[in-house]
Amino acid sequence: MTKNSQEKFKLEITEAAFRQAKLILENDFTLKNSKLRLSIDGKECHGFTYALGFTQPTDKDILIELNTDQGEIELLMDPFVAHYCYAGKIDYIFDPENDLEGFQFQNENEKKYRGKFFKKESMAPDPQSL
Repeated sequence: MTKNSQEKFKLEITEAAFRQAKLILENDFTLKNSKLRLSIDGKECHGFTYALGFTQPTDKDILIELNTDQGEIELLMDPFVAHYCYAGKIDYIFDPENDLEGFQFQNENEKKYRGKFFKKESMAPDPQSL
C-alpha cells in the first residue's frame, strides 16, 4: 500500500460524509480494519459512475489521509481509479423526501474522461509515481 497526502490528490470530504463514514466504521464490527474506498463503478456517455464503500486494504492500494475539522479518515483507491479521480469531493447525501441517501463523489476532472473509451488497467500509472 502506498501512502499519499491529501494535497497531492486534491481530494476533500465534507463534514457530513466524514461523520457518516466514522459512524459506520465505529459501529459495524464486521468492518474491523476496513477503510473507505472510492472505485469506478462503470462508464456511461456522460462520464464515470462511482462507488464508495468499505473494504480491507490491498498491497496495490493508494492510501490518502483526508482531514476535516472533526478529524482524519483514510481513503483507499487502486492505481486505475487514482489516475482518474485525483481531484474531487466526497459527500454524503441524506434526502428522505426524494428517497436519496448515500455517499457521492464529484470528480473535478470528469469532463476530461467523457466519451466512449475505457483505459486498460495495464496502462494505469505505477502507484509509486502517484
